[in-house]
Parts: sequence; structure tokens; C-alpha cells
Amino acid sequence: MGVSVAEILEKDFFSQFTVVAGHKGVHKHIQGVAVLDAPDGFAFTRGREFLISSGYVFKQQPDLLPPHIESGTFQRISCVGIKLGRYLDEFPPDLIKACNDYDVPLLSIPKGVPWMEIMNMLNVIVMNKNIQQFNIGKLQFNNLSDLSYHIRKIKRILTAMEIEMDFPTMIYNLVNDKAYYSSDRFKAISQDMKPEDFWNPSFDFSKETLCDNLKMARYRIFDPRYENPYSWITVPITVENKIKAYFVVLEATGLIDYFDQFALRTGYLLLQELYEQILVTQSIGDIGFESFVNALVSGNLSRPEEIRSHASELNLNPDAAYYTVVIRQNNNEVSLHQNRELIRSSIRGIFSSSECRTALLDDHHCLLLLGNTEHLEEGSYLNELKAKLKKLNQRLVLDMEGGVFEFGVSDLPGIIHELDRNYRRCLRALDMGRLISPDTVYFRYSQLGALAWIDVQADEIEIMMRDLNKLRAKDDSGQLIETLKAYLECRMNFSNTAKKMFLHINTVRKRVEEIEDLLPVDLEDPSIRLRLELLLKLI
Repeated sequence: MGVSVAEILEKDFFSQFTVVAGHKGVHKHIQGVAVLDAPDGFAFTRGREFLISSGYVFKQQPDLLPPHIESGTFQRISCVGIKLGRYLDEFPPDLIKACNDYDVPLLSIPKGVPWMEIMNMLNVIVMNKNIQQFNIGKLQFNNLSDLSYHIRKIKRILTAMEIEMDFPTMIYNLVNDKAYYSSDRFKAISQDMKPEDFWNPSFDFSKETLCDNLKMARYRIFDPRYENPYSWITVPITVENKIKAYFVVLEATGLIDYFDQFALRTGYLLLQELYEQILVTQSIGDIGFESFVNALVSGNLSRPEEIRSHASELNLNPDAAYYTVVIRQNNNEVSLHQNRELIRSSIRGIFSSSECRTALLDDHHCLLLLGNTEHLEEGSYLNELKAKLKKLNQRLVLDMEGGVFEFGVSDLPGIIHELDRNYRRCLRALDMGRLISPDTVYFRYSQLGALAWIDVQADEIEIMMRDLNKLRAKDDSGQLIETLKAYLECRMNFSNTAKKMFLHINTVRKRVEEIEDLLPVDLEDPSIRLRLELLLKLI
């Protein structure tokens, strides 16, 4: 969009420039500077220039103006500036008339002002305007972990760029596969293109490098619906030599102008800096949270008032209820610490930072603290959580070669000073869940039932299973095991067992007799029945 004639006249450098004609056009925006000291100079203007001249061409060719007015080139410029004194003592009457007729401001340029200073000062004014527009001085973070703050800053930069350039913009975050737009205009005129088409088009295109160092490029496609080629500019946002996002300016059927490039580069630099700060602040926030969690689970931090104080410093609400998840990695040849950044990147790709905080506890365990930020009903939230953890498992298995993961969930949300208890519930869910459902990777604490309170060591299962081995050896179809389960659940009542299994009561009696012959135990003994019930749950 550039800068208007009225805006430059407000600056000290231009305070001695006076408007001689075309006063109604001072709202026009300048997008560059052109020098008119040759008869064909008008022909090389593209529009919206500040046209400066020593007046020599008007002295040499008094009839210069009419043909350019008829061709329409004069009307496209933003303003004309002439130095009087060397070649002209006064402004040509036909130039004054044309400026008034077409609202093109005619400025009197003071003697001794070099053309280069005019150009440099315009550049400075535009740059300062962009800096003010983007509020660079206000891009300071209020806290380390508030992603919503970062997102607001990104959206503000994108919006400011669209206002300044009149072209919609987008940034696509590769970490969480999410796009942020300056306005709905971007989606409305993007031709239903997929996000990746803006940096890796799946169709025929041409590519022009605008800045090699920044990897800034203009892409063009030819569409019969448009008279001009359809184009956009894409710049990668890179942090630590890794592309974190793509910044896109959608030109569509127009092209950015000279001063628009100032806004584009300023916006890009702000976004680049913002992403670098996000990475730093996330790392600092993760380290702080990790230390906090390790102190809690090790017992080094136990007083509720201290826990509340530390939680507040980490931007955690001490009174909010959080769910806890522990990720366990079971391959001893794979180290979580060595894959720290990969794990965090995978988690951020599934959960937002406002929803989930991460702490690596040791080489095999990682804790997630989750807030129900969308205030879903508990059942809906837990279903959604299970779906997200399934995606996270797929992502981790794909990204971390050899990794074997399972997830223990404390689905009884608790306030922050209950985190240690919920952490241990997650471990319990993992230990017992693996025994109950060895083919499952997702275990919820509340689904353990009474098994959550009983300590059953994995290496003791073999010993405890001896009582059932004879029965299992003779039970190829599994009918006897299922009958024993139902029989114990129905408190050894034949009639209720028959109803439960949809069998004749004599069939149940016969199976129970066979079970009692094979089992070297007394089913009348309550302690033996309890042990059998637990073992049956485990198999």
C-alpha cells in the first residue's frame, strides 16, 4: 500500500515541499519514485509513483503532456514534484490544469534537495510506518507457556500485513499442521488449493526466486479463468536449520509493489523472530515444568502451599482439575532422552501447548498433564483423548525407530498437588493393564476396578496360574473357563449361571463338576475363590 502524499508532507524532511495543484489527491499512495527528465519518461511509469523532475523536459518540450493524458499514463501516477529555478521559473499552466483535473498533487521541491535523499527518506518513512503497524516494540512475552499469546501475535502480524499490502496472508505451522490466516479472504481466493500446494505444488507452475538467502520465491500458475497469471509468494520460517512453518502472501492476479516488499520483509522477520522465541520459551517452560514434576514424584516437593506457588509460576492453575498420562517406552535399546526433541515435536503435533504440558521423567517414561480446555463432558473428553493418544502412538512409532509405546491414563482428574497420586495411578494402569490386556497400548486407571488396589507382580503370575493350568490344558474351546467365570460371578448359583450363559442348568452342572475334577482347589473356600476370580480377570 505504501505511504500517502499527505503522510509524507507531515514529516520534517518534506515540510518545505508545497502543494501547488491537485490538492484533492493528497490521499493517494506512493509505491515508488520515478525521475522524469526525458521526453518518454511517462511511458515507463507503471502507476502510483512519486514523479520527480528538474523541469528540463517541460522546458524543452512544452507539448509533452497532452499525449500522455490521452493515453492514461498521467492519471496513474500518485504525484509530481518539480524543482523551480534552474530550468523553469514557474509551473506550466497545462500541468497545473492536468493535476487539478485528475487530482494528481503537484509539489514544489525546494532547491538543493538531492533526488537520492527524497528516495531514501521515502524508504525510511515506509519502514517506520511498517514498524508502527506491526507493533515491534510490543512483541514481548508475558509468560513462557501461553501459546495463545503467541498465536495472537502471529494473527496480529498477518492482519497488519494484509492491511498494509492489501494482499491476504497465511502462515502454516508444520509442527501441529495448522494454518493461521490474516482474514477469510485467503481461503476465499485460494482456489481450494491444499496448504502444501503453496510450497510444493502438485500441478504445473513457474517459480521465481525473490531472495535466495531467505528462500523467498514467487510461484505462478496459468489459469484460463484469469487474464493474468495467478501467483503467490512463499517464504519458509526456519529455526535451527529446520523448517517450522511456511509464510504465504497470496497475490492472486496482482503483484506486490516496491514498498509492499518492505512490509513483506518486515512481517517475515517478525514471524521468524517470533518462532525463534516460541522455541526458546517452550524449551524454558518445558524444563521448568519437568523439574517441577520430578520434584513432585520424587517426594522433594510435597507441601501443598509450595506446590501451588510453583504451579502458579509455571502458569498452571492450582485449583484446576487436570488429567494425567504417562507414556512408557518398552524397548531398552531406545532412549527417550536421546530423542527428547522428537518426542516433544510429536506431542505438540497432537496437543496444543495450552492443553498439554510435557515432562520427561527418565529414559522410559514421559508424563503429560492435560487440561480439558474445551470443557467437554468427561466421557466425550476421554474418548477424544484416546483418539489423540492413538494418533500420537502412530506418530511416535513412525518417527522413533524401534520405539514401543503404551499409555497409562489417570482418568480421575485432580488438582495440581494431587499430581504425584495421579502419576502413580498411571503407572498402576500400565502395570495391571498389560497383564489384563497384553495386546492393548491404552489403559485407564478406573477400568482396573478392584485390581487397582491389589499388588500383583508380573513374575508371580506364573506361580499363581498353576491352579488353572490343568483346566486350561483340557479346555480347547474355552467353555470351561467362561463357565467358571460366570459361576463365580453368580456366587456359585447354578440357575443364575445358566441364565447368564443362556445354557440349560444341567449343562452348567455338568461343566462345574468337570471343573471341580480338574481344579486341585476347594471352591467353597472364599480366599481361593477370590484368587481364582483375580486370575480369571488376568487371562
